[in-house]
Amino acid sequence: SKEKDEVRKQLKTLSQDYLSLMDLAFDPKQNQLFEIKAMDLFLNECGFYGRHLGGANKPDGVLYTDETDDENYGIIVDMKAYSGGYNLPIGQQDEMKRYISNNQKRDEKINPTKWWSEFPDYLKNYYFMFVSGTFKGDMAEKLNKIYLETKVSGTAMPIVTALLVADKIKSKELTLQDFEKGIRNTEYRG
Repeated sequence: SKEKDEVRKQLKTLSQDYLSLMDLAFDPKQNQLFEIKAMDLFLNECGFYGRHLGGANKPDGVLYTDETDDENYGIIVDMKAYSGGYNLPIGQQDEMKRYISNNQKRDEKINPTKWWSEFPDYLKNYYFMFVSGTFKGDMAEKLNKIYLETKVSGTAMPIVTALLVADKIKSKELTLQDFEKGIRNTEYRG
């Protein structure tokens, strides 16, 4: 409640309704609602394109830019609602590596869901992102392990950071190209 008040004071353009994400991010029973509302934040407030996916053998969502220049990129998104913070266990690291590999190979024999078809063909740069209430443990080390095996950079974004970043993007203080610069195998700092 106190943290919510602090975030509320910092928001300039973002609807206060999104503050409910701060509760959802810590309630494992509301994981699917958290995924849907967090994707809504990125899609409707930040200007990303993409879709909530979820389900077996698919990431929770995909985001991408569709600007007029050649700097477009895509993001494979995995969201976790955990009451005590998310520590990115090895199984979840391996799952993200599979998603990245699926996107790189795009072979429906390996994954018949063809979820990667949500990304437009013109994208050349891809990233991954975990979104949760908070993170614990050495996230930089875990994210870097994924990078070392896939050569794809990623980030871990606490929900408070997501709200503040979305507010900056919506108010034009931050561009989607600036957002991309913050994806550096560490917890996102903006």
